Amino acid sequence: MYGLKTTIAAVALLASTCLASAEEITLWVRTSSGAVLQGLAEKYNAAHSDKVNVTQITAEQMVPKLGAAIAGGAAPDGAVLDLIYLPTFAANDSLEDISDFVKGLPYAAALSPSHIRLATYDGKVYGVPALPDASIIAYNTDLFTKAGLDSDKAPASLEEIAADAKKIHALDKETYGFYFVANSGSWLIYDFLPHLWGAGADVLSDDGRAATVDTPALRDTVAAYRDMWKSGAIHPTSRSGNGNNAVEAFASGKVGILMTGSYIVNLLTSKYPDVKFAVAPIPGPKGGASSFAGGDTLALIKGLSEEKKKVALDFVKFYMEPEQQVYITQESGMPSRTDLAKEAYAKFDQRNLIAYDILAKARTPYTFSSDELFVSRTGPFLNLIQGTIFGDDVDESIKKAQDDFTKILDRTNP
Repeated sequence: MYGLKTTIAAVALLASTCLASAEEITLWVRTSSGAVLQGLAEKYNAAHSDKVNVTQITAEQMVPKLGAAIAGGAAPDGAVLDLIYLPTFAANDSLEDISDFVKGLPYAAALSPSHIRLATYDGKVYGVPALPDASIIAYNTDLFTKAGLDSDKAPASLEEIAADAKKIHALDKETYGFYFVANSGSWLIYDFLPHLWGAGADVLSDDGRAATVDTPALRDTVAAYRDMWKSGAIHPTSRSGNGNNAVEAFASGKVGILMTGSYIVNLLTSKYPDVKFAVAPIPGPKGGASSFAGGDTLALIKGLSEEKKKVALDFVKFYMEPEQQVYITQESGMPSRTDLAKEAYAKFDQRNLIAYDILAKARTPYTFSSDELFVSRTGPFLNLIQGTIFGDDVDESIKKAQDDFTKILDRTNP
């Protein structure tokens, strides 16, 4: 009897010790990614004594709320946020250095290069890809055929896009060759900047500290867009519409080429199954190709205990496993690991692989002033596009953008 009591006591003690040692961490995620991260957390929690709690924050409020929480000493343990903001939080000494963890992953070389680049500051890595996406073009194969174009051959340059768009618009006045969202800086860095990157150019230096606006690639890109606009080949709501307008216009069968993102394949096949389309990388003005690497990066807030840090990084390893990468693909359209792309997409539309293949060449602006430079509706990047494509003085618009970029960078660079 004594032995039985001793055994029961020992089991109870062991159980209480295990319960006491279990850790909980809180991750803030933006609402656009909330469902996927919540699903991953539930899968993790079901298989572990440690727990990951997800708090969803409205996307537009994520950065100011996180900044305020860090400043007030009430930050979450980690955050899954738009990768473009990683340089700012890293430069402000707000994030945990996880260089050794990231570099030690057996699939480190398969992680999105742009996500790692933006998570790197002063030689240290502060984040790991969570839910990437990439910008691409979609084109209506039926309209290509009707216009006498080869529907099996995607445009290999922006100059080809412009020529194809004009031929498609020539079919009738209600059919347009091209659609892009021109009144949103967020959309324009997503689908306009890749033209420049495809040509080896950029509007910022590699370290994000200097403006490099006036390049031959920019002028060639602007020239192609102006040509399409003046010829009437660009859908008129491009100038004032949004992403929803763009998808609806393309789904109507009246737009030949759409500047869009990797989500488009699953969206069209599920909601607009009658649309015949193909996808391709975004080309440079005369050739080459690139993409905007978008989506989320997971970062840990500085000062995390070793126990909580261990749970957070264990969660990263968990969602990087093949089973979870397939789940991510099913729910959001793109896995975090390029070496699992074929496995993750095996049960899905193979056109998704076009976007995933270009992710290795994709870029994202490395800047400490993303909102002021690119997102602001009165910012220099949006003014640059509006002025050069729809305005009368290209030279003046470029010069003003270079000057305005420089003023902001001089004031905000750490």
